Amino acid sequence: MDRIVTHVRKELAADGTHEHIEGVCTEDGTFFTRREVVEGIRAGETWKTSAAGYEIEIEPIVYCPQPNCLASPYIRTRPYSARKDNIENLDSC
Repeated sequence: MDRIVTHVRKELAADGTHEHIEGVCTEDGTFFTRREVVEGIRAGETWKTSAAGYEIEIEPIVYCPQPNCLASPYIRTRPYSARKDNIENLDSC
């Protein structure tokens, strides 16, 4: 099953130094937590971002990529891309 992510919801990190992904919203407006996305990927689902004509697969990582942030599990796409295919650049849901 393919899940298409079009928006992201962020939250303030526990230490207050940055915002990180809390979860995502799919094209039908359904909200999923990071954990639900990671569990879906591990169960064989394909999760992709789709925005502004760009699309890329989401992958699980252990922790938020910010230094000293232990938010886990975490998700990412292209971490240094300025385009909309970077999950961090999606509009808010």
